Amino acid sequence: MEHTGADILLKTLENHGVECIFGYPGANSLPIHDSLMKSPIRHYLMRHEQAAAHAADGYARTTGRVGVCMATSGPGATNLVTGIATAFMDSTPLIALTGQVTSNLLGSDAFQETDIIGITMPITKHSFLIHDVKDLAATVQEALEIAQSGRPGPVLIDLPRDVVAARCSFNGSEEASETVWKKQEQTMDRDDLKRISQISDSLNKSERPVIIVGGGIKLAGACLELTALVEKGHIPFVTTMMGVGSVASGNGYNLGFIGTHGRDLANRIVHQSDFILALGTRFSDRTTSKVEEFAPLASIAQIDVDATSIGKIIKPDIFLISDLREALNALLPLVEEKKREEWLCRIDRERNIIQDKGNGDGCGPAGDLIKAVQNAMPENTIAVTDVGLNQIWTVRCWRTRTPRGLITSGGMGTMGFSVPAAIGAQIAAPDQHVVVFSGDGGFFMNMQELATISTYNIPVKIVVFNNGNLGMIRQIQHLFYDSRFADSELGNRVNIPAVAKGFGIASARTDAENPEEGIREMCAAQGPFLLEVMVDPDTYVFPIIPPGRSNMEMIYGRSD
Repeated sequence: MEHTGADILLKTLENHGVECIFGYPGANSLPIHDSLMKSPIRHYLMRHEQAAAHAADGYARTTGRVGVCMATSGPGATNLVTGIATAFMDSTPLIALTGQVTSNLLGSDAFQETDIIGITMPITKHSFLIHDVKDLAATVQEALEIAQSGRPGPVLIDLPRDVVAARCSFNGSEEASETVWKKQEQTMDRDDLKRISQISDSLNKSERPVIIVGGGIKLAGACLELTALVEKGHIPFVTTMMGVGSVASGNGYNLGFIGTHGRDLANRIVHQSDFILALGTRFSDRTTSKVEEFAPLASIAQIDVDATSIGKIIKPDIFLISDLREALNALLPLVEEKKREEWLCRIDRERNIIQDKGNGDGCGPAGDLIKAVQNAMPENTIAVTDVGLNQIWTVRCWRTRTPRGLITSGGMGTMGFSVPAAIGAQIAAPDQHVVVFSGDGGFFMNMQELATISTYNIPVKIVVFNNGNLGMIRQIQHLFYDSRFADSELGNRVNIPAVAKGFGIASARTDAENPEEGIREMCAAQGPFLLEVMVDPDTYVFPIIPPGRSNMEMIYGRSD
């Protein structure tokens, strides 16, 4: 039986478990939207293509399954670019579908034609331009396989309008390809096992080991194996921002997240360690700060599924390219049970010294409000952050209980990410609760998605910290530009609660010092709710590491 290319595309996605697409239509994607009317796949009409990509990203980060977004050709496709790059940096499995001009117009500068394949080549795992409707099903299957296998990431499929409108025979009841899963199966060879043995030997001999946990642990589904390793070897661990949540925040071996905006204790202990086991992290500049002075006493072992992440910034003494779950399962029996009492006592002494300084979490009233929101909301709430001070406040103060309980844009640091990503998270997890923590700057970048939230009555709770400024930029200007606040003041002329009400969303305003009533009102709301929190613009986050300095050169307070 013959079907259109659009029908084949959607049926193939359906066969692979795709339940929804976040998108925005245009003339060159209309055949697909028309077919969606008879497909069980739900389409969520966003108000901007960038938000569609972030929503698909949030969906994928919540479920671990691929997220799908769609836009038309030209400006629709290019508006996806920031979302695709965000997914690429944080290894999110994403399929981006783009409409394209008809095949006979390709390369002619036709209306709304853009070389989206060329534009996105550096920020996708792979891109496909479909020339023949007969190739569609196989190409979509291959794209799904690429997006989810190894180190996950985005794949783009460019779809000329004539191809999706063309017809060919297709068995719509075809089962999903098994090659996706077969190709992910890996077996460690003799060399790999030798490296595992070397790593376990170094770990067993170490007196002051630390594990650095990156986002790869969550992507590999290796959180239980990591916890077992930590507890068997009594090994303290720190996380990157993307690694937060791999083990519950309350785990006693958790020293917090490391790096520029990280915890004092985490930075200090890594500096004193004699062996580092890095799992699923590429050692970004935010993690290491000054590379030459990073962990000067430690030998380093690195395990990652992505060969390009090995030695990119820090050269390890031992490395293993492997699925992390498989690697930890091989490593665990070789690791000795070792109390390491002296090392753990030393860490406790450092912890006490830091606590005596009275810096607390370094987040001030904003951090207290985040904790109060968490206490007031159900335990299964997912927190989604934007980028800026709100992100650091949340990552430091939100106590993650599950690996996917905190969603943030780590590598790309994309402002405007939080609201659309929360839409995707809430649709992915309708039985859970979702709360957004955003700054006013990030909120303004995608606040049009309040219309999407209102239209579909998506019950996300949105906390907007309003300090009238780009807070993180203001802090940097205060500390390193002699308080010359060039172009970082946004002002307070916009009535954000009124904006929310204009979109049909209930809202309230409170201040960070006295937020109880506002939090109660937000948590009592049955549908979506926006809570604006007024924050002193001089509320910063400490400690912070200056650019070009080592992780031990933290600044603990204002310069005046």
